[in-house]
Amino acid sequence: MAEAAGGAPQLPEDLIIWEILTRLPVKPVLRCRAVCRSWRRCLTSDTKFLRAHHSRQPSLPLVTTQEGREKRIDAMDHRTGERRPVARTTATTTADDLDVLASCDGLLVLIAYGGIYIYNPATRQLALLPLLAYVSCIAGLYPHRPSGSYRVLCCVKTDDRAVYHVHALGSGELRCVGEPPEPWASGDVVTMMPMMEFLNPHVLAGGRLYWHPLKLPVKGGGKVNNMLVFDTVAESFRHVISPVDGACIELFETTDGTLGLYDYNGATADLWVLQDYERWVWSLKHRIKLQMMPFFLLPDTNGDMIVLSQKGENTGIRWQYLQHISGMDGSSPRRYEWNVFLKLKKLRFKQSLVRHPFFSMEDDNDGAVDEKPLFEGLSTVTVDFDDNYEARTEESVLPSQLQE
Repeated sequence: MAEAAGGAPQLPEDLIIWEILTRLPVKPVLRCRAVCRSWRRCLTSDTKFLRAHHSRQPSLPLVTTQEGREKRIDAMDHRTGERRPVARTTATTTADDLDVLASCDGLLVLIAYGGIYIYNPATRQLALLPLLAYVSCIAGLYPHRPSGSYRVLCCVKTDDRAVYHVHALGSGELRCVGEPPEPWASGDVVTMMPMMEFLNPHVLAGGRLYWHPLKLPVKGGGKVNNMLVFDTVAESFRHVISPVDGACIELFETTDGTLGLYDYNGATADLWVLQDYERWVWSLKHRIKLQMMPFFLLPDTNGDMIVLSQKGENTGIRWQYLQHISGMDGSSPRRYEWNVFLKLKKLRFKQSLVRHPFFSMEDDNDGAVDEKPLFEGLSTVTVDFDDNYEARTEESVLPSQLQE
């Protein structure tokens, strides 16, 4: 270990950069660019560093809210009890004019100011996506690994049929990839798809986009294919059978990139993980017996849960509790005060300083939209702890114990 001029031990620069700076939030990293020229080059343009930094950032659920004339999108960090700012608009916009349609690798597809934008909150780059202005719905944002591009999958209704198209960001074209299998191509499913995708966004895991399972009529005692999958490499569809037929099912991407599923019925929550996509093999990992009745469950990437529950009798649904429950042992160390005006989204955000050329290609002003102040007035908001809450542990049961 090297020593400083005063004789005190000094950490190697590589250790500082790759083991410390990669773990810091975006703002401290940006401040560190002023230390020296080599740090400025590394923290600004070294792709290896920027990707390593992104991989170590927490994946946080998004929250939308409107307070008076202000509309906000925040990222909820349950560990610190903070809502970290992502975007903000003021009175000049309409009531439904700020929302998140898709999220991937630190990039957001937003609706704002009457248009659809691609947006990186960390670098504050924003570009209009005019080709998506007239599509029926946005199905997802994903990286296309063979080409290195980022693409938006969207649905266009043609003669009451769903035809999907792909827009490679920066390409200037909307390319047709065809119809999905029935029942996703016609009928009531097509009519309801924009609302279903808004309430249950598709989940990107292992290079595939997964649709939320449908409740389909079954003749006899068999099962039907009720899940749609889009392969982002082949850009083709497949339909499969969900592993369970629960009333409340939530899909999510696990930490290792596979597909996870929580099936909960109010009293218990079962965690399933997809082990083999080609053979469609699932494994039940564990069951959490819940001590409260949640009306909303949001899986975390490591199998934990964020749940919303009613605050108490005669309090109504306006006032709620939000708490984090460990998927390993059911522990719940803290609980927060919540209210119905804070809308927890089923989309997650993970900060990224990686630069993308499509911002300047999509827009004429290098991705900066100064006249649209999504960045002005951003501030962190603290979420109140429930001071009367006592930390507890829900009962966790392993699959081997379910037979006993």
